[in-house]
Amino acid sequence: MQKLNDLQWSDIKSSTMNSDEFMKKFEYKPQIRKNFRDYRPKEKVLNEIRDIISKKKEIIRIFTMGADWCPDSLINVPRTIKIIKKLDIKDVEMLILYGIKVNHLRKKDEIRWSQSHSPKEAVNPKFDLTAIPTFYIFNKNGDFIGRIVEHPRKFDTLEEEILDILKVNH
Repeated sequence: MQKLNDLQWSDIKSSTMNSDEFMKKFEYKPQIRKNFRDYRPKEKVLNEIRDIISKKKEIIRIFTMGADWCPDSLINVPRTIKIIKKLDIKDVEMLILYGIKVNHLRKKDEIRWSQSHSPKEAVNPKFDLTAIPTFYIFNKNGDFIGRIVEHPRKFDTLEEEILDILKVNH
């Protein structure tokens, strides 16, 4: 298996949605609408993200893999979209790849995702997809700089995790 550090933005080959397309496609799901509407990103953290992007002349790209059957995707994908919208800068891009399917017939040591029913990124070892949603973060050169798996781990919020990834890589 390759290291995630070898992962590049150009490794994304499947058809994706941007955040507006995602919200339109899933507007019928009340959980997605509610999680977007009710999430309040921390303005102080958003300002720090804006400052890093501005001072470093950076572009942040977020690639998200998830599925509409996944409770964490229903929560955290809309929240991340809200963060992007609240940042309100052109130097942040988000692409979403939905449709990840579980291989229920897998053996213990086999990959969790269905190879025949999931997008190829879900089973590509470069992405090392272990759970969904996973948010892969890339810089302006398309280099992988970090990821968030399912939900924030080090901090309380997604925006704090994103800020931490940006700080570590600048």
